[in-house]
Amino acid sequence: MRHAPRRVDRGRVLRRLSGRGEGTAVRTAFDVYVERSSWIHQLDARVKLLFVLLASLALTLFSNLFFMLAALVLVQALIASAHVPRDRLVWVWKAMLPVNLFIPVLWTVFYPEGPVLYELGPVSLTPLALSRGLGVAARLDAIAFIGFLWLFTTDQRSIVRSLVKIGLPFEWGLVLAISLRYLPAFQGLYTLVVEAQQARALDLTSGGFFRRLRARLPILVAVIISALRMADKLARALECRALGLEGVQRTYLHDLQFTRQDYVLLVALLVGFFGLVVLRVLGLFTHPLYVFPV
Repeated sequence: MRHAPRRVDRGRVLRRLSGRGEGTAVRTAFDVYVERSSWIHQLDARVKLLFVLLASLALTLFSNLFFMLAALVLVQALIASAHVPRDRLVWVWKAMLPVNLFIPVLWTVFYPEGPVLYELGPVSLTPLALSRGLGVAARLDAIAFIGFLWLFTTDQRSIVRSLVKIGLPFEWGLVLAISLRYLPAFQGLYTLVVEAQQARALDLTSGGFFRRLRARLPILVAVIISALRMADKLARALECRALGLEGVQRTYLHDLQFTRQDYVLLVALLVGFFGLVVLRVLGLFTHPLYVFPV
């Protein structure tokens, strides 16, 4: 039985392809950076990178569920203070939803420990195993939001400059910036091509797996051709800027400079991380449910 092709709003597709309407530019619709003037945006990118590293490392030192939840709430508050739109937070939560669902369940099933609360055949539900699974999921959520806090509040130019400042070769930093810039752009390009082909009555839903796969071949060809054109333009632009030329000293229009606020936060980060290490040595927050070691 042949299904009728899905109806697509041609006007919406044409507006997106022509550069008008909501979410038209691929860069605007899929860019991670959120341009704001908050205090976090004004921090030096190296300080924010150090915060990401120290905070992520500190979260791996503890196993307490309530500690992880408190860290997650703190990161959410920091993101809110940076005036990041709510839809960006929802997007991250949706991406982390499989982690939040599967890790507690799998941890409870495969790593039961402590008193049994409920038993169903070979599966034993224990509060301790469930709390450990929830703690691991909350830790991964906190680490993910810490990383996205850096990406939400740091533009790609500052990311590259911060990495180069700490010793990363300029070419490697440029590769990272290109990846952050063009991988989401390719995703947006794929979406535009799919909607454009569906507006031309291309059916991508009916038939078996291989039939649906063959139906996507025109989309794949269009995306590859567009990607090659983008790569050629990018190569020409980099060549015009003498990328790879040896024996020259590069200058920057906007260089990174530490301010008093950066120094204060840097000291606070180091002191806070040292304090957390002391708590770990004392054995605090190492139990999934209790503050003090049992």
